[in-house]
Amino acid sequence: MFLFNKYRNAQQEYTSGNNTPVVNWKCFLNTNPIYGAESTAVTDQEGNLYFGSHSGNFYSLDSNGKIRWSFLTKEKIYSSPLLLEDRVYFAGGDGFFYCINLNGELQWLKDLSKQKGRLKNSKKLNTLLHFPFTYDPKKKKNIVYKSWSSPNYTDGRIFITGFGTGLHCFDANGNSLWKYDLGFPRYQLSGVAIDENDHIYCASRRGFAFCFSKEGKLIWKKKIKPFWEPWGNPVVCKIQNTIYFFYAKGEKKGWISALDKLGNIKWEKQVGAIRGSCAVSRDGTHIYFCDFLGYIYKLEATSGEIVGRRQINSVSRGLWITPTLDGENNLLLSTKDGKSSGRLIKLNQDLEIIWQFENNKILSVPVINQSGDIYIGSWDGCYYSLKTN
Repeated sequence: MFLFNKYRNAQQEYTSGNNTPVVNWKCFLNTNPIYGAESTAVTDQEGNLYFGSHSGNFYSLDSNGKIRWSFLTKEKIYSSPLLLEDRVYFAGGDGFFYCINLNGELQWLKDLSKQKGRLKNSKKLNTLLHFPFTYDPKKKKNIVYKSWSSPNYTDGRIFITGFGTGLHCFDANGNSLWKYDLGFPRYQLSGVAIDENDHIYCASRRGFAFCFSKEGKLIWKKKIKPFWEPWGNPVVCKIQNTIYFFYAKGEKKGWISALDKLGNIKWEKQVGAIRGSCAVSRDGTHIYFCDFLGYIYKLEATSGEIVGRRQINSVSRGLWITPTLDGENNLLLSTKDGKSSGRLIKLNQDLEIIWQFENNKILSVPVINQSGDIYIGSWDGCYYSLKTN
């Protein structure tokens, strides 16, 4: 599951080793041109891996790094899968929500991008109205992927966001339980976090934060930063009774809002542009996040005070990532250091580097297994298992 639990607090169960990683195996994903996998992998009881790629393929590898099967969609897959019993669920950039079994066979798919009213069948009008919100000046192209988010789950309900209505709730068989219109702009970016009471938190492109019951009742709605982009997933800190929301304005300005469970703002902080979210320390005292200026931050969770900061790189879009914590509260962070260079970095709680593994650019969240090995996708077109013990 993306960021490892329904709270999205980026706390992993297992601990990575302190030795500089060596390659256990790597698997070339058989694409031409070469694409990277940025989807966070999940593993089943037999050690098989499941993840999506920018090629539009969804893959399963066995525990030795051999491709078991691939499932082709029509667009890039940013979504990290949800594994429930013998099925995996993920969203495609094509705007469909997929359910496939562990043999790679499609069970069902749902179109997330349906709209009502005058825009329902007007692709040209949609494109024109959304152009200020979807044009990427760096790439000089219109970015219109219809789902960026990863599914979340609680009590028999699966939650996903995408273009169109916005927020959807399905059961495991693909039946729509409820949905909520998050408004214009309709290219939603952020996913869902869930607290211990099964309250649902999400953010909209319009700059609002929302809280719902699991049955779909709107509990509160709070205006945060109108038309700022909520790239990062909301994060729940159970200990502090706080939900953190993340927004960016272009590639220089970022904003964190810490809200209580009634929707009241506890504190806010402006930093560099944030395109991920945060990891929460297990004692709930600190949060860690990255910005587009190349810094990783350590903030005091109750006040938002910056108590640590380290510059990792100074490359454009070099830290488009959420850091994650291993079982001993050490940080793992992947980077883009250049067009074809990047690192996987392990840091301690004081942001001191323990080791670095150099590779092509790495934009996937690393996953640690029970042996301390790490799984990552790289933009050299391969998927890796790294040994750290």
